Amino acid sequence: MSMRDYMMRFCAGVLVLALLMIFLRWFTVVVLIEGCKWDTALTQLVLWDNWRLPERIHPREKDIDWAGLYPFLEPEPERNLLAEMRYRENKLREEQARFASWSETYFPGYTGIVETGRRYDQLIGWDIRPITTGSVQVLPDGWLFFPTLPFDIQEYIEETADLADFCHAQGAKFLFVPNPPALDEKSDGKFIGRVDFSLQKKDAMLQGLQNRGIDTLDLYPRMQAAFSDRPYHQLFFRTDHHWLPTTGLWAAGQVAGWLKEAAGVPLREELLQPENYRQEQFAAYFLGSQGKRRTRVLAEPDDFMLLYPQFSTSLHYEIPGLGIDTYGDFSVTYDRHEVERKDFYGSNPYAAYNFADCSLIHIDNFSEDAAAVKILVVKDSFANSVAPFLALCVKQMDILDPRWFKGSIRSYIKKTQPDIVLVIHTMELDYPLERDSHQDDYDFR
Repeated sequence: MSMRDYMMRFCAGVLVLALLMIFLRWFTVVVLIEGCKWDTALTQLVLWDNWRLPERIHPREKDIDWAGLYPFLEPEPERNLLAEMRYRENKLREEQARFASWSETYFPGYTGIVETGRRYDQLIGWDIRPITTGSVQVLPDGWLFFPTLPFDIQEYIEETADLADFCHAQGAKFLFVPNPPALDEKSDGKFIGRVDFSLQKKDAMLQGLQNRGIDTLDLYPRMQAAFSDRPYHQLFFRTDHHWLPTTGLWAAGQVAGWLKEAAGVPLREELLQPENYRQEQFAAYFLGSQGKRRTRVLAEPDDFMLLYPQFSTSLHYEIPGLGIDTYGDFSVTYDRHEVERKDFYGSNPYAAYNFADCSLIHIDNFSEDAAAVKILVVKDSFANSVAPFLALCVKQMDILDPRWFKGSIRSYIKKTQPDIVLVIHTMELDYPLERDSHQDDYDFR
């Protein structure tokens, strides 16, 4: 038997062993734990590196017919050839992501294997980082970022402008707030316009909306001015693309300032001052989405914090998709399960804020001096550490995430009649707008 035959048999044996290990873990979760309700030390041994796996075999939210509750105002157009190609391209990306996630979830020791690979790369000096969407790039000070590639965002400008016009027709004020880029134009010039184009996209979006007379709030220069005594990168996590909760609280204050000055809302901005909040610290507790890809071999975990108001709060907090309908102080907005234990790969402490990304959240504020307005926030994950703080200043707030809310945003606005619509959203726009799944960040129909 030749060496080639031995190698082929060895590889086939490894593949069969891997499949058996995946099947064993799947059988343990689906049949023993879920089906037979048999969760013992033996089943936990099989899940030794993924204690949250039983939670992840079911959809996170209940199956709510949002499109039935809030139907689209216009019939779905038939897909032309270009739309069909976009649809199939998006479906392919979804399937690739689903398969990758499934493999990571069910393969025992997956993170250990990846870490071993990173150590080998480190040993031989192999550190090639392709510049593609979703790749992780490293800044000289060690902060990580996802590059966003050059792309014409005109259709995103039009979609946002159309939503603003609809809101105005419904009698609601409208404000667009782009998430600030991760790079600093003062220190990252060699990356901006070469590796990352988020700053250019932000400016194009703001200019396009302002040319149509639509209100915008650019936090980027304000952050540079307000925090001129510290490096810009330090306003974000080192291993994650999100800003720090303290930066999110500051951003809530900036939005509150616009609401008071431009929209005439009589709210108490002092409620959003950092000295009015207590910090619960978690040292070296959070390995963000970028850090997880680099692994702990190449990325040190961030410190993490939860912020608690030091003044009295009383809220009604409801998330229909998660079956949450509760009353209490500000702490009801936190998902403590995400900080239950230090697990760099299995938990996401940032998701503790506002229970991460949910299709719809209702917040009623019973404070006597809260401004008597209803605000709708259309957002992505950056606003998870912004909207709950802002809700402490107003009587009512609805928070809607277009990636999970599969009904019509315009029907929701028409039915609920908010006074103000805030769009706090991403500039990581690298693909054509996709409408078929009703899960695109900018599907504002």
